[in-house]
Amino acid sequence: MSMTMTLDAYGYDTDAASLPFIDFSGWDGEPLPDRDWAVRDRIPLRQTNLFSGEGGSGKSSVSLHLCCAHVLGRDWLGSLPETGPAIFIDAEDDEREIHIRLGSIARHYQVTYADLKRDGLHLLSFAGRDAVLAVVNRSGKIEPTPLYNQILEAAADIKPKMIGIASTANIFGGKENDRTHVQKFVGLTTKLAIVADGAVQLISHPSLSGISSDSGLSGSTAWHNSVRSRIYMKGANAEDGEQPDSDLRELHFKKNQYGTLSDRIILKYTNGMFLPVPGVASLDRLAQQERSQQIFLDLLQRFTCENRNVSSKSGTTFAPALFAGQDEAKKANLRKADLRQAMEQLFKDGRIWNEPYGRPSNQHYRLAVKN
Repeated sequence: MSMTMTLDAYGYDTDAASLPFIDFSGWDGEPLPDRDWAVRDRIPLRQTNLFSGEGGSGKSSVSLHLCCAHVLGRDWLGSLPETGPAIFIDAEDDEREIHIRLGSIARHYQVTYADLKRDGLHLLSFAGRDAVLAVVNRSGKIEPTPLYNQILEAAADIKPKMIGIASTANIFGGKENDRTHVQKFVGLTTKLAIVADGAVQLISHPSLSGISSDSGLSGSTAWHNSVRSRIYMKGANAEDGEQPDSDLRELHFKKNQYGTLSDRIILKYTNGMFLPVPGVASLDRLAQQERSQQIFLDLLQRFTCENRNVSSKSGTTFAPALFAGQDEAKKANLRKADLRQAMEQLFKDGRIWNEPYGRPSNQHYRLAVKN
């Protein structure tokens, strides 16, 4: 007599007698396993990561960058992701936009499109098409769509270390404020991660209340509770009385179930990508550096107009020492060391130079703004 087996939406036998109890009797003789990470201390393996941020903030570009870092085994925002294939699914932007963004990443890593393809990058665009992976059935429960099953099969074959998906608004057919819908959906994306032995990164958009509260969420708190790691990307806040820099972003790590939260990262839009600002631990420090450079330039121009020569060499005309005594520097609490660092960075950026002056037989050099 044959036995029929009833399976739920996740493929589990609903018969209580077949509950998959874990046999841990042999664990005493085994070493304690290490945590497995897709991105160490940021995104755990075999889990779903929620990556939220306002529309147009650059989330898709940063997620595509992460997928490329996985396949190349290269740095991503100061960390080294696990090397392996990756799948990036974009339900918002078309192939042309992906081409442009991928070009910036390829130039950054000094590789070709063919290199990325060979090393395991897989791209899908569903812009303008139905990309829903889960819908509500007649019973009011979340169930996977045929497209989800196709992606699940591809994940099993490719074994990607990262599956980036933009965005939940396009792929989730349930109610975002329904706790059960959200939990079941995240269960489906986590199943993708488990089958792939990788991680899934869901890109989402916060609600107005999520923006104002700085939570970065929209809908039910189940989004935060169901995932094991969460990142929030937002525009950088300006100092009082200053205009915000539209090229700056703050990356906040809002949840890490398996470790401590990483410090926030300040990103700047550079050559088509959002990249960490070198040597900057906080936005306050970045603002201070930019302010000191601008004050240095302003003072240099003023001294030049007054025919007062200053030098990059230590001595009586050493620019950082002279500028530190000016009211502008004092009001900004800038010391000689701060202005010296500003001068060095302005040299590196090609904004100032040592201009020769005097007779050829008795040549001297003075600092000048480079036109």
